[in-house]
Amino acid sequence: MKGSFSHYASVACYGAKLSLQRQLEYPAFLLSWGLMIPIQYFSGIWMLHVLSTRFEALSGWTFPQIAFLYGLALFSHGLQVVFFIPTWQIEWMVTNAGFDRLIVRPMDMLFQLLTRVVNLIGCIDLIPGTVIFLYGCLHLNIPWSVTNVVLLIVTVAGATLLRAGLYLAVNSLAFWTMRSGSLNGLILEIQQRGSMYPLSFYPWFVQWIFSLLIPVAFISFYPAADWLKVDVPRPLPVGVSLATPFVGLLVFWIGTKVFRAGLKRYESTGS
Repeated sequence: MKGSFSHYASVACYGAKLSLQRQLEYPAFLLSWGLMIPIQYFSGIWMLHVLSTRFEALSGWTFPQIAFLYGLALFSHGLQVVFFIPTWQIEWMVTNAGFDRLIVRPMDMLFQLLTRVVNLIGCIDLIPGTVIFLYGCLHLNIPWSVTNVVLLIVTVAGATLLRAGLYLAVNSLAFWTMRSGSLNGLILEIQQRGSMYPLSFYPWFVQWIFSLLIPVAFISFYPAADWLKVDVPRPLPVGVSLATPFVGLLVFWIGTKVFRAGLKRYESTGS
């Protein structure tokens, strides 16, 4: 990687500043998202509240426990949208020669890609996530010791990298296929289904897929189940949630390898 750390840091900060200025030029756009996103997630958790109230515990989970898990999942989703949304744009950059501009710059290509945009919409995702998470914490009497705060930060960081790594790997397939954007909806759906709802909702084979093949259960299910000591059948043993940061790093590393392998095949297709 060419250049010093301070140089890369200054470029990232300046890029973030320009990105934020562009988005603030259209406040009505942000306001519309600010209304829609909380409605979406609050309505989702309300439906779970109705179900858990009518049928008591859902697959061994009470509503406050589900709120804890749901809010925890939204933290990493919001941060992924803030810092890693450019991974969704790889197909467009391949088909419209967007990487041409990056190639001529004496900086790492992946760094340039990831620092293109800081997305304020992700911050809106954090609002309902915080409210729902705090609701769960208050009703479950979670003690916020220094250890628990550090554990929360490390878990959310690992989950964010896990999400970003999945998007990076899948979207990098565009270097071979020229099309990968349609898979974003699939990956988003898998992440939501595997992180915002208890894994015990699903058939056993799906639980194994979400635990080992596409390990989205490490985003929130295993951390929440271990933290809250929820006694439900599960594919992996108690304590496995401590692996979330390492799983996140591994998935993100795999994503970078797929990206760099694909980049070697890149040929400008713009007009």
